[in-house]
Amino acid sequence: MELARVWPIVCQYGIGAVLGAIGIWCGIRSGYVDLSDRKDRRLIWTLVGGFLLLLAAVCVFTFWAPFWVRGGER
Repeated sequence: MELARVWPIVCQYGIGAVLGAIGIWCGIRSGYVDLSDRKDRRLIWTLVGGFLLLLAAVCVFTFWAPFWVRGGER
């Protein structure tokens, strides 16, 4: 697997994870997000789960799907 496929994912999702974590941290520190509230906890879990689900989908279509074959041919 060439790195030309890997670096965009590392950049997009690595930098995105850092920026997202900073945003969530700032929201918690400022009091905008209250972790004692059930709705806010669910929001945080939804954001993290959605991020991981998108990362998994991108990885499937980048690393696994190109090797799917039609009718057993290569």
